[in-house]
Order: sequence, then structure tokens, then C-alpha cells
Amino acid sequence: MDTEKRERIFEQALRNYRDGRLATATQLMGRLVQEGSRDPSHISYYGLLLAFTHGRNEQSIVLCEEAVEKDGRRSSVLYLNLARALAAQGKRREAIAALERGVLIHQTDRLLRRELQHLVPRRNPLIPSLGRRHPVNKCYGFARTLGGRMLLVLTPRRRRA
Repeated sequence: MDTEKRERIFEQALRNYRDGRLATATQLMGRLVQEGSRDPSHISYYGLLLAFTHGRNEQSIVLCEEAVEKDGRRSSVLYLNLARALAAQGKRREAIAALERGVLIHQTDRLLRRELQHLVPRRNPLIPSLGRRHPVNKCYGFARTLGGRMLLVLTPRRRRA
């Protein structure tokens, strides 16, 4: 299969994925990978789609990790796909670790940071009986967060001897 045809199939698979037609997208990506495509994007999306369509499937994680090893420095989407595949299989901590590795390399990537915020658990509200969105809990939460940040800024650093 020539490169142009592979790219057309890849774009069609991405459209199907974004439109929610996961089974069709999985078939198209699987066709690309099984016919010899070693493009990290193709491998990564195929792994992600396998995780979404086939549930707990270790092959999906292996494919996503392979793609990150090949081209993770250049493309932040590979880290995002790995994290989503891990999260789809219930491996939340590993997904957070993958996103953190991606953020270290791609520091300005908003998608990685947004997905990381989505996966990281939030603290419980200070007054549980009022609910998370109550103004009192919001004020206490802001104070707790800002207080912790101020403490980090104002704490003197120790010098090593």
C-alpha cells in the first residue's frame, strides 16, 4: 500500500473516531497496522481504539507504548493516547504517570495538561455537608490551595553543606 493511500485511510479512521464510530475506526486502523504500517501515529491510535472497543486488552497498551518509544519526543498525542488507553483499562495511576512523562517533554501542550487535570483526583470539600460548589467550600478551597502555594514560596531553601 502506498503512502498516499495510507494517509487517506488514516484520516478516514480519525474522522470515524471523532464521530464516535469506534468499530469502523478500529477496523481501518487495524488494516493499516496489519498491512505493515510502522508509523507511530497509526500504531498509537490503533492501540487506543483497541482499548476502547475490546476493553481489557494488554495488546492495546503494548502498541501505545511502542509508539511512544519510537516517536514520543516529537508527538505529544502519543502520550495522550497511551494515557487514555491505560485509563480505559482501569489503570488510572499508570495513565497519570504517562501524562506526567509527556508533560515533562511537551511542557506547553494543553491537551496533556487538561487530561492530567481530568485524571488527578480532587480533594474532598472541607465541609462535606455543604457540597463542592457551595461558596463557603469554594472559598476554603481557594484559601487551602493558595496557602499551600504561598507556603512553598515563603519557605526558605536549605543549603547543602
